[in-house]
Amino acid sequence: MQTLETWQITQLERLAKLKPKVAEQALSELWEARPDLFEQVTLGALDQDEITVERSAELLGVTEEEVLVRLGAFRTATTIHDCAVVHDSTNGKIARLADSQVAIWEIVREFRKLGSLEKLLEHYPSLTRGELETAVRYAQSHPEEIERQISQYETLLDKKRAEYPFVN
Repeated sequence: MQTLETWQITQLERLAKLKPKVAEQALSELWEARPDLFEQVTLGALDQDEITVERSAELLGVTEEEVLVRLGAFRTATTIHDCAVVHDSTNGKIARLADSQVAIWEIVREFRKLGSLEKLLEHYPSLTRGELETAVRYAQSHPEEIERQISQYETLLDKKRAEYPFVN
């Protein structure tokens, strides 16, 4: 089995630009051989706001309601994969979004201050709704971990404010 390397993705993108019919044929053959993979990619695109529910239903040949059901299952199945727990020598384990590396506790802290997912999307424009929902779901399933990290941060923030009262 060939290991996926960055150059392969780059060259596939290049091929799609230079010879779109060849790239289209290759993808058609892949999707025909692996319809499960096509569904996963389609739901991933929907989750990342790259396509609409309507377009997803059209591509998958199902109703929009069925797409939403499948999207829910997709999100549940990928929540663990979207969060990576990395070791930080000063704070122990910190859950982060896998692609962006933003700490889950930071997202949750802002979510609590802002009060809505829409405002959170404005605050984190580089993250998708799916990523932010993943962070919130992760926090709901790991409340003690997230509360501890937020508390540690706020304690440090209070200490710095006390040391430097003229700095915001």
